[in-house]
Order: sequence, then structure tokens, then C-alpha cells
Amino acid sequence: MIFTNPSQSRESILILEWGKHSLSFSVFHEKDNRVLATVVLPTFYKLFDFTKQEFARLIKEVEIFSYSYQKIICLVDSEFLTLVPEKLLGANAIEDYLQFNCKLPSGKLFYQKEKLLSTEYYAIYALPLSLKEALEESFHKVHFTYTNLSLLNSFSRLSQLESFFSFHLNTDRISIFYYKNNKLLFFNSFEFLTDEDLVYHLLNVMQQLALDNERELVYFSGSLELNSPRENLLHSYIKNLKALERTNKLNYKTDVAAIPPHYFVHHYINCL
Repeated sequence: MIFTNPSQSRESILILEWGKHSLSFSVFHEKDNRVLATVVLPTFYKLFDFTKQEFARLIKEVEIFSYSYQKIICLVDSEFLTLVPEKLLGANAIEDYLQFNCKLPSGKLFYQKEKLLSTEYYAIYALPLSLKEALEESFHKVHFTYTNLSLLNSFSRLSQLESFFSFHLNTDRISIFYYKNNKLLFFNSFEFLTDEDLVYHLLNVMQQLALDNERELVYFSGSLELNSPRENLLHSYIKNLKALERTNKLNYKTDVAAIPPHYFVHHYINCL
């Protein structure tokens, strides 16, 4: 049981992450500054294939949605994103930019733009309208955003680092970030099928940025299991790999604290 009394949920923030084939969530109780739960659930459809009725049925069936919350933050693992300089972004240009840069899925979409901290860029992206409608019919205060924006905005605050290279893994995408002197110089995400694909994407980006794969400190977060064949392969090419640990400014329930600390960094930074 996550909550000990009904009022506890109303004092909590629900952080949802809709992946391509999964739904994960974390529950943060603000009064106690404590993460009460982090759970991953499989889903039976690809994110952009869900209908509004299927999202609504899932919301009725999954227990975590049966409570009321102070607010809900909905992270979406969407590949349909591009960065545009602020001075080039017109009022009605979001969909046009995305159609030029991405092969958008069929179905109804809604489009958002968010200013990246410490940059002159906006992130513009597409999310499934069916998800937005289903959640907003069930809950009053829902904020939608692109998953990697949480990481981008968090990394922009690392002003003390001259150079910061990091990657984040989910089921089938790697997102790569590079900051130098607190300026974003590179961000992109790539699909992968094999561990060798991961090595290729990382080394290719490092080569483009003139970074030495034997010297550069490379941070990682997301679903990379420590001491796994995948991690060992990456380590054979990138000598200085380091897990990016969750924030120590929050308290974590015992079972949450037992989760590898780099897995859900992107959830917990939304609690700060």
C-alpha cells in the first residue's frame, strides 16, 4: 500500500512516464519530502497507437489512478522533437518545424513548445492527443512534457563543470547530451537494436565533438544495468563511465532506495 491515509495522496505529486511499451510512475509526498513509490508497468500497445478509450480504460484499471493528487506531471518518451532557435520560432510554426524534421505518426496530436533553461532554444514536440484528453477528463491539474526536457533543464544548472557528457537509456532509444562551459552544444536521440548500436552512436557523437573516449568522463542514467554485458561492452570502449545518481535532496522509501540510483533520475528531479 502506497498511502497510509486518504489525505496523503492529495498532498502528493504523481509523476508519470509513458514509454513506448511501458508506463512507469513515482509518487512524491511533498510534506515529508519523500518518494513513496516508483513502479514500472507494461502496456499492450505502442504509445501513439492507444486510442482515447484505451487510455481511459487503463486509467480505470490501474490502482494508482484511483487517488486524487496535488498535481500530475506527465513525462512522455516521444521521439517527435526538435530544437529551434528562439528568434526563428514563429507563432504558428511548431507543426511545420516538426513535419520538416520528423516523420510524424498518424492520428491526432497536440504540439507544445518549452524554452530550455540557459539556452536560446525552444524544444518543440508532439504528444498523443488521446492521452491528453483521457488524463484531463480524470484529473484537474496535469502538466505534460517531454521526458528528456527534465534532464536538459537539470543539466543546465551544472555550471561548475567545464565539460559534461551524458547519455540516458530507455527501452530502445539512447539520448545524448553535451554541455561545455554551461552551454548546450549537443543533444539528440537515436533508436538502437543492439548493444553495438549504442557503442556506435556514442563513439560517433564523441568523434564529432572531438572528445577522447578514453579520457572523457561519461555519465549515464536510465535502464543500464551495472555489470551487465551491455555495460561491460560500453566500458571496453569508454573508459570513464559513471552512473548519474538520483538527487540526495529527497528522502526515499526503503523499497525505492533499493532501486539502482541512476534508473529514475529523470523522475526525481521533477520533485525539486
